[in-house]
Amino acid sequence: MPAPENGGAWGILGGSFDPVHLGHLNLSSEIRSKAGLDGVLLVPAFRHPLKEACHASFEQRVEMLTLAAAGCDYLVVSEIEKEQDLPGYTLSTVRALKKAFPMAVFSFLIGEDNLVELNRWHKPDEILAEVPVLVGVRPPGNFTEGANHRWSDRVRMIETSPLEASSTRVRELTGKGAPSGQLQRLIPEPVRQYIAAKGLYQ
Repeated sequence: MPAPENGGAWGILGGSFDPVHLGHLNLSSEIRSKAGLDGVLLVPAFRHPLKEACHASFEQRVEMLTLAAAGCDYLVVSEIEKEQDLPGYTLSTVRALKKAFPMAVFSFLIGEDNLVELNRWHKPDEILAEVPVLVGVRPPGNFTEGANHRWSDRVRMIETSPLEASSTRVRELTGKGAPSGQLQRLIPEPVRQYIAAKGLYQ
């Protein structure tokens, strides 16, 4: 079973994961395969500078990620942002992970929609100096319009299958009491069951 402490090539997928959905898992799986990564670290945000507070607690989001990652030995859930009381900036998280796992070589994973937000991130040039960014894009996989081309040598576009899923949509459907079949197209079944059992997003 791959582990970042043993070295290798690892992706970092950060986010609120409120909740984790199939889009996150699809992005991780396809980029891992096409970029030749040994595994992907799923790093839930303890604090999120650009977003409002999460609906589920940090512990609940970790539990949902753990359920979603079960059976995928290349997915590892990291609680480093809480363990080290990090400020929630990508740069801080990346540096902490590099220090914690000095034998691993990291890349940062994002979806195409996040690429145009890169300018808003805390010290984006320093992030790109620390790690390359692997971007999951829909066919034909062109460099996203509006993205900053000065980073093109540190950003690699990887074509991934389109999958319409978002945490916002999951919360909306759950709040409306949508049938399980609708949610099963967006989130893993163990996560759906956990949300129902805990009464989340009502």
